[in-house]
Amino acid sequence: MRRTKFMILMLLFSSSMLFALGGKETKTTTITWWHSNSGLAGDAANSLIKEFNDTVGKEKGITVQGVYQGKASDVLTKVKAIWQSGASADLPDLVQLDAQAVLDIRDNPSLVCMEDLAKANGNDLSDIVKSTRLSQTYKGKMIGMPFNSSTILLYYNKDAFKEANITEAPKSLDEMTKDASLLLQKDKNGNVTRYAFSGVPTTYELCAWLGQQHGLSLICDQNNGHDGIPTKMVFAENGTMVSFLRKWQELYDTGALENATSGTTTSFASGRTTMILASTSQLTTIMKMVGEKFTLGVAPLPKVDEEATGGVNIGGGALYALDNKSGKQDDVWQFVQFATTPKQQLAWHIATGYFPVNTGTYAMEEFKSYEKEHPLFEVAINQMEASNPELQGIWVPSSYDIYYSFQKGIVKMLQEKATPEETADKLAKEIDSYLSAYLTTQK
Repeated sequence: MRRTKFMILMLLFSSSMLFALGGKETKTTTITWWHSNSGLAGDAANSLIKEFNDTVGKEKGITVQGVYQGKASDVLTKVKAIWQSGASADLPDLVQLDAQAVLDIRDNPSLVCMEDLAKANGNDLSDIVKSTRLSQTYKGKMIGMPFNSSTILLYYNKDAFKEANITEAPKSLDEMTKDASLLLQKDKNGNVTRYAFSGVPTTYELCAWLGQQHGLSLICDQNNGHDGIPTKMVFAENGTMVSFLRKWQELYDTGALENATSGTTTSFASGRTTMILASTSQLTTIMKMVGEKFTLGVAPLPKVDEEATGGVNIGGGALYALDNKSGKQDDVWQFVQFATTPKQQLAWHIATGYFPVNTGTYAMEEFKSYEKEHPLFEVAINQMEASNPELQGIWVPSSYDIYYSFQKGIVKMLQEKATPEETADKLAKEIDSYLSAYLTTQK
């Protein structure tokens, strides 16, 4: 009897000690992460979640549940629907969005600023690559955590270049124009059987081609929208659009430029065109598509001219924490911090082609060995490191309208022989009208 009483007392004592220590063994928190990762990126995201849940998550009583919600635009649409309904409790804890979504989220009361979250947990973000950090900076604060970061690259057919006696990829648009005439092929009836380049510049490419000029140039006011909602485009008045369009017109006049707005990757992999522009994140996919058909080459984006030394901007997306009144922000940070550690960023880079956002990854011997064995992956990183970190993409309303305005305006100039000056002015006025209409709705 005495022994039974003693055992009961010991159990009660042990329980009280556990509660006194915080009762951490009973803590269970589920973090919901809405993302747009599919294919190779989807596999990588699932591996990341599993490793967190099995290690840090298990230790701290946190479980991350990843939910694929379709494309990045689909993720935004679903989040916006919840905002509009007012049911904040239905919001996920973490979302992965691209640059198109920034305008919707940056001033939203549900957004938990990532920089504030990091500081609250004793982190200063000094280990995040500066250019990626600035790509998510709004009014001086990093609002989202860079995650699937990328840049624009030139992909080219090395075998076709060799046949044309071209020894290296073009470093400028002038060199690209010179090479284009040598790469162009036609049949006996004069029909083009192989173009030198396929594609029409979009917002992504133009952010680099305009922004890199004179070392660094803006496309719109408000620091390309990173300091507030833009009120006007400045590419016409600062001359950057005209300088670019003149070079683009010269390339088109060779007859070797195909104005294709879709299917360029397939066209390239089939050998129908010898050069395209695509994101860093497409490298693994393009390598598989090309296979052994020809030798794939990857090079930095050709410069507009010799004064265009700014390099390229950061593309891709980021992770954003949302306040759904659950009080789980600190737990969300545990996962975000884990996902951006040197080790996890190396795994993400290898699996997806997105480059690491943690400076510590670049010092790892495993990273150096991998880049040495896979030199094509190193091109984007070298280009990023050589670029001006202040060169950033534009955050604008009506982003899809603006995207298509650029494409339609450039194609119209080429086909109707409008001047670069006329085209730049028309584009500025058309896009300014979109900005003006948006600002009117905000009053």
